[in-house]
Amino acid sequence: MIRKEVISYSQLFMLIVSFEIGSAVVVDIGSEAKQDAWLAVCGGALLGLVLIVIYCHMLFKTKHKHLYDTFTTLLGKKLGVILAFFYVLYFLYVAARVLRDFGELVNTVIYPNTPIEVISILFLLVIMYYLVLGLEVTSRSVGIFMPYFILFLFLIVLFLFINQSMEIDKLRPVLAEGARPVIKAIFPGVLTFPFGEIVVFTTFVASMNERKKTIKICAYAMLFSGIMLAAFTVIKLSVLGVDAADRAAFPLLSAIRTISLANFLERLDALVVFVMMLGIFVKVTIFLYGALKGLEFISGQSYQVFVIPITSIVGLQSILIANNYAEHLEEGLKFVPYYLHLPFQVFIPCFLLVGLWIKDKMIKKGGNEA
Repeated sequence: MIRKEVISYSQLFMLIVSFEIGSAVVVDIGSEAKQDAWLAVCGGALLGLVLIVIYCHMLFKTKHKHLYDTFTTLLGKKLGVILAFFYVLYFLYVAARVLRDFGELVNTVIYPNTPIEVISILFLLVIMYYLVLGLEVTSRSVGIFMPYFILFLFLIVLFLFINQSMEIDKLRPVLAEGARPVIKAIFPGVLTFPFGEIVVFTTFVASMNERKKTIKICAYAMLFSGIMLAAFTVIKLSVLGVDAADRAAFPLLSAIRTISLANFLERLDALVVFVMMLGIFVKVTIFLYGALKGLEFISGQSYQVFVIPITSIVGLQSILIANNYAEHLEEGLKFVPYYLHLPFQVFIPCFLLVGLWIKDKMIKKGGNEA
């Protein structure tokens, strides 16, 4: 039996914030803009708001249905199922990439002698358990951990400030090479990661009751995430500088390692690891949930039937996706944004929205003529 799951607006807000901030705050985003990376993040967040409006209008044109229903509404059953299957593959692929990021971080920072396969399997077992319990349980758990998430981010900023690690001069000159590097960093890089990835929320967000309130909550969450990411981009650059931040695999981790208060408070890596762990947990869970809802739509069976086999496939894919972390990053920077993110996050939703709008016009025109 297919179960309907409902979450509150506050839970939706926390899911989006932890989803957007979790992994992006640790890695280097907008690096093409150099010291103006924070401007690229702000620009990406504003474009992310535009995407949210597109997604929400697309969903509400099909009367509160989810993403996969829009396919069949516009394209018919056969083409709709084919497109839904491609989205399932896309969500599974992104989930595997995000899981690989987590495995690399933990393998680098905490357990350097532990095989990355063991880390991925243990983490996936937890995610598998939450997927079986459902999205409502996941949302409540995120609500419990969210105060610690915000507290640890605040402590990172506080300790860096007390340690006097930040030098604002490293952010100057602003727009030294004009706006072109910032625009290049925004599109498609910052737009598609992390802001465009919110497309996965279209698999369940339309179940919220009030249309205007849903759009408003999503927009507030996106705006808050953008401000936080821009602030931490400023922090990373002001501590490390452009060159050091660009060389570091995890710039925030490198920045926090500069903290040394009274030769006592040092090595606060655990703060960064917790922040990324919660973010990765939410991200992988949501992407898997989106893929499983697609399989539920295609097969007509409850998504919980597919949890174990699909999660196992994602775990294997995260290991085989690249031979090493450098190859993983290169693929994520040069191939994924152009050939996967842009079509699935921007082009197809825009096509669906325009198609649904034209269909509504034709139906109204036909009704008036009748």
